Amino acid sequence: MLTLISLYVCFYSFQFASGSTLAIPPMSALVIAFESVYDLSLLANTLSDQGIDTTLIIPAYAANELYDRMVDVRVLQLPVNADQSMSAEKRALETCSFLYTSEDIVMKVEKLRPTFTIFPALRHDGCVLPYAKHFGSIPIIWIKNPDEELYVFECTRVALPLHTSSGIWSRISTSFSRRSIFSTIKNNYFIPVLREVNHFIRDVNIDLEYHYSNVRLVLWGGDPVLRSDFASLTELLLVIGCHHCRGAYPLHENLQKSLVEYKMGIIVALLDAKFEVMLQGLAMKISKKKEGQAILWKMKRNTNITPDNLFFEDNVDRQDIIGYSRTRVVLSHCTDTEFLEAAFHGTPLICLPRDAQESRNAARVIELGFGRSVKITNDLIDSAVELTRALQEIHGTMVFRENARQVSMAIRDRLNPPSDKLIYWLGYLTRTKDDTKKFHKPNRQARTLREDIQFFAGLLVGAVIGIVGTISVIIVRYLVNRISTNKVQTVKGRYMQ
Repeated sequence: MLTLISLYVCFYSFQFASGSTLAIPPMSALVIAFESVYDLSLLANTLSDQGIDTTLIIPAYAANELYDRMVDVRVLQLPVNADQSMSAEKRALETCSFLYTSEDIVMKVEKLRPTFTIFPALRHDGCVLPYAKHFGSIPIIWIKNPDEELYVFECTRVALPLHTSSGIWSRISTSFSRRSIFSTIKNNYFIPVLREVNHFIRDVNIDLEYHYSNVRLVLWGGDPVLRSDFASLTELLLVIGCHHCRGAYPLHENLQKSLVEYKMGIIVALLDAKFEVMLQGLAMKISKKKEGQAILWKMKRNTNITPDNLFFEDNVDRQDIIGYSRTRVVLSHCTDTEFLEAAFHGTPLICLPRDAQESRNAARVIELGFGRSVKITNDLIDSAVELTRALQEIHGTMVFRENARQVSMAIRDRLNPPSDKLIYWLGYLTRTKDDTKKFHKPNRQARTLREDIQFFAGLLVGAVIGIVGTISVIIVRYLVNRISTNKVQTVKGRYMQ
């Protein structure tokens, strides 16, 4: 009898659990990256670490950009040739064509039937949104740079862009730039790629709003520490910029023995290969035998003639050397990911920006007070002199390291880590996949009260100016007519005499 009661209780409990809305079915993710391959491979690795079956699709020419510590991530490569003369839009169109025509990849995706399809918005959406819908997958947008943010916020209304500049002309320029980005992407990529997709999936709707109505989640690959120029309108805009950040692991024994001999610590370099001459010169300047500093460059050695204190190491995780206890400063181009990793580990930065986005990040580093920026010039000797000056400034005071520690605390001391939030909301979407109400869907007509006040204030000011202008014109015309009439009468009176 006791056995029967136990079986009944177990059966009832199983039935209750299977019917619960909190029961999460197995999840699988498909990450598609025609661009930003390194950052999206980091995201794929985070998903895999959390027990989600993850597949990553990339162009074959970008295989060397993958994160080299991925675990249990299935990588599928599209056989696309890297033609540097092609525009980004044309290259994306060609890559999209291979995504649909590669039978091997289509069969594997058909077999996988991913729960989610994660991809960037720019030069991806027109291709991947119909692709995800065809396989019954939930589309999730990943955004990173400011242009992509403006584009996605315009399409999804998950957030309102904010003008951080106080100048009116700057705000007007930003507004026009926003509209220009939107129209350019729509005309040069979105509509042409949908026409291409129509050859593989019949009767594809070319309406942008229709495709974005299926998007359930937007992942922002930044962090408020990096920048905060929008106001979120829904919980389904997730901040996951430091989802991969973790504590540093010990370096391998041989490298550890070589670096520990330098008493003043090490400088970590995350720069391009073209800066080799500059780094060699810097290494010779800071070399004081074992009393000085060493430079650890995450780069494959391509020469045997280098200073003794310049070390090449490409087979090491970037976070392990940024967070290494003897690292004093990081030389970086200040991409978003490098910025966040250095901020997470509390390591001062010296930025050598290559484009406008990296220049904005460098300005943010200076604003937060944990680094300096060095302008890259054609004369690398001048850049090396400026770099040496910046290093001396950072080594000469503890202010930079203290500011870096405070920034690190701002990132670490949060209620939920980005990876936990990501997994929770993915589980929520899985549980509510068939929910038609979509409680967290943002209001696409959201406006601020200030906009209404500004509208009526502008209307009132315009009416007052119009009335004053009209009265002024009437008065001026009256006076002009009066003066003309007096002159005519005077002339007539003179001739009459």
